[in-house]
Amino acid sequence: MTISTEAAKPLPFSSAVGSLIEATDAIRNFRAIALLALTFIGAVLVGGVLTMLAGGMSSALLAFLAALMAFLVMFYGSNAVGILLMRDAQGQPGMSLVDAVLVSLYTSHRLIAVVFLEFLIVLAAMIAIAIILFVCKIPMLGPVLYAVVFPLSAIVLGVLVFALFYVMLPLAGPAAWSGASVFQIIARLNQIVRTKLVSVILLEVLLFLITAFVALLIFGVLGTGVSLTTGMSAGILSLGEMNMYALAAGLGRGGSGSGYIVAAGLGGGLLMAAAAVVPGLIFTKGVCIIYLDATRNVDFSASEASLNDGLATVKKKAEEARERARALAEQASAPAAPAAAAAPAAAPADSLQCPSCKAPVASDDVFCGECAHKLK
Repeated sequence: MTISTEAAKPLPFSSAVGSLIEATDAIRNFRAIALLALTFIGAVLVGGVLTMLAGGMSSALLAFLAALMAFLVMFYGSNAVGILLMRDAQGQPGMSLVDAVLVSLYTSHRLIAVVFLEFLIVLAAMIAIAIILFVCKIPMLGPVLYAVVFPLSAIVLGVLVFALFYVMLPLAGPAAWSGASVFQIIARLNQIVRTKLVSVILLEVLLFLITAFVALLIFGVLGTGVSLTTGMSAGILSLGEMNMYALAAGLGRGGSGSGYIVAAGLGGGLLMAAAAVVPGLIFTKGVCIIYLDATRNVDFSASEASLNDGLATVKKKAEEARERARALAEQASAPAAPAAAAAPAAAPADSLQCPSCKAPVASDDVFCGECAHKLK
């Protein structure tokens, strides 16, 4: 999958808002709807069945496996949906569900690497600030230094956290869905943070409001229906008190409760998973639109080259440090030279020379035989 580069001019903020509202058109993408519905339902089925087995067997390991399997289904399935919606937002031809899933299985690990690197960046900043705060413990000078460190640290950490949760994490998915590599994603998101942080945050907030409104509308309708249905079911089927806690408890006991309770728990879970499809689609296409607007007609070559140069420098220094450590290890493990070999051999007696004319002299000579220089 290639990275789309559009030559259109950047959209003004009002046009970007209008294009963001068009994210509601995601409900017309029937392939994305089907794939996300299958993802949610598959995650609920896998997690629910394994959770029931774990409850019946009282196995914590099986419960952990249930959560892990449900997460993997959600992770790769939602990324496949993101790939479909990114191609839709870019105006590219669609792909089959199988191809989208295969591409997701091949590329979604990039998101894990990006999220790990992003948290490492934040952690490194916090460690650096902690070291500076320890320096501020110096008597007399510490309070003066802290007066400067405190506001600067607050600004740095505030910007980092906002950039992490409003730009880096939400837009890492669209960047990966567009075909960017791990380091290309890092470089592009860093440039977006430096140049378009405020506008991207505003668009993110608007997207949250749109998604929340749609979700509130859908779940309000379903909540009313579920409340009426559970009340009628409790009276007609003689199920006693029926609520969300009772349904969850019925599943947690491994199906040992009433069969109706277990059936209602599974059916209600599938219903809620299907209901979450529409808000999920709107949010996913919305972040794709925000990413495309933020990267429209932007040259990332300088940012990517700078990141590559920095990585090359770090790699070179690491290689130098490794070579130096290897040389020191070899030097420490080398056998010590014999003392007799280290000390120069004593010169034989007949090899003595006159310090004046360098003529050979004997050890018992008082004067040099050549220049009469006094030797003793």
